[in-house]
Amino acid sequence: MSMRTHRTTLVGALAVLAGLTALAPPAGAQSPEGLLIRGGDVVDGTGAPARRADVRIRGDSIVAIAPDLAPQPGERVVEAAGLVVAPGFIDLHSHADRSVERLPLAESQVRQGITTAVVGQDGGSDIPLADFFERIERLHPAINYASMIGHGSVRSAVLGGDYRRAATPREIEAMKVLVDRGMRDGAVGLSSGTEYDPGFFSTPQEIEALAAVVKPYGGYYASHVRDEENNALAAWKEVIDVGRHVGIPVHISHIKLASTPVWGQATRGLEMIHAAQRDGVRVTADWYPYTFWASSIYVLIPDRDWQNRETWKQALEEIGGAQNVTITGYDPDSSYNGRDVAEIARSRGTDPISLIIDMIRTAGPDIGIMATAMNEADLEAFARDSSVLISSDGSLAGAHPRGYGAFPRVLGTYVREKALASLPAMIARMTGRSARLLGFTDRGVLAAGKKADVVVFAPAIIADRGTKTQPALPPVGVRYVVVNGQLVLDDGRITGARPGLPLRRQNRQPYAATP
Repeated sequence: MSMRTHRTTLVGALAVLAGLTALAPPAGAQSPEGLLIRGGDVVDGTGAPARRADVRIRGDSIVAIAPDLAPQPGERVVEAAGLVVAPGFIDLHSHADRSVERLPLAESQVRQGITTAVVGQDGGSDIPLADFFERIERLHPAINYASMIGHGSVRSAVLGGDYRRAATPREIEAMKVLVDRGMRDGAVGLSSGTEYDPGFFSTPQEIEALAAVVKPYGGYYASHVRDEENNALAAWKEVIDVGRHVGIPVHISHIKLASTPVWGQATRGLEMIHAAQRDGVRVTADWYPYTFWASSIYVLIPDRDWQNRETWKQALEEIGGAQNVTITGYDPDSSYNGRDVAEIARSRGTDPISLIIDMIRTAGPDIGIMATAMNEADLEAFARDSSVLISSDGSLAGAHPRGYGAFPRVLGTYVREKALASLPAMIARMTGRSARLLGFTDRGVLAAGKKADVVVFAPAIIADRGTKTQPALPPVGVRYVVVNGQLVLDDGRITGARPGLPLRRQNRQPYAATP
């Protein structure tokens, strides 16, 4: 998603904090003392087969998993026969920090089973990151938050408005100091958005120098790559090379092949990832299960020449035409929002390219769009591949249905209906394996002694319902969600509890030399 603002200060956020007393967790929202989830099929996040067992929770932790646990006095019993009991889902690429002060119950996340959102993505994070964690600690939203430290925000802080160039060695050293501060504050790694300003103008050498800073902390590097369209595979290779040269885990954010010239190349690209893994490079990706993306209109073209009609002509042809571009954020005329470019152009008696150029001239290039640009066969290849973990790339109240139903869609469409992965394997890609990448040793799996982040869902019916025109339709099938031992979704009802915490990276040691 587009980084509309690199947040180098928290002045606005701190102003919001002054009114946080009005947002305190409602009285009586906490779960009773003790919770027993009884008779469900436990899929524990390790990839192991499901097993029938009960799960006992005390405080914020799981204390026992075994068959036929007897209810204890005062213990709340949740009957889970016919339901799957799994670790709460970890959204590896999220923008759920946006509007969290206004929407602390995070309903769009809770209803799809997400208990932890990893934010600070696409190169955009708060600086200093300690302030973000303190804000979450005071707010206590319904879900947990981890964060990356954003390369773009760091670059903006050092280069200011003069970012349309390579950084000097002295500027890189200054950026390294800020990345190190972010890691000491608890970031799980470094993110970049090299398709966006200001990261677009960075060199691979700059990225590698900053990625090296996260190595002593056991962090990883995640990138929204330079090109998700014609040159996508070359952009993936740039990320892999960071891992090869620096010796840290690397991660391709919301992996996609978003133009017709690269449709059908998922198998080739995934083999490039597998070859790197065989060479000892720790490389993974995350993916959301939709053929259309949401971002800014300028990412349709590979340069910044907004007036070049030939460039726009090629860009529109490569995603199948102007009818595949839906406007979602055009402030000068809100009547454009929700309509595709071809339709708007017809209504105005002009052609799509002239319309786009005029819109950018009026409002600038950061106009929100959704573009149908991916091929279902490539999505299916990503769904099958164990190197590809799961994300939403969504926000608390966005225009794309991925923010409301990505995880249920994976489980309903790609696991149940298409049988492209087993349920235990896919749950592991949503939970335990994601926690391992993040360095979280106390979450992501169901086991005694682990934190009680739990989702209970009906595997026979779980599904998303959102569409382009009605993105916020809630999914079906998620029945109960527990965060840090408290029910935030109780038999399909939002409870009002807000037990979420800031999750700072736990593993502060560098990775070993082998995967």
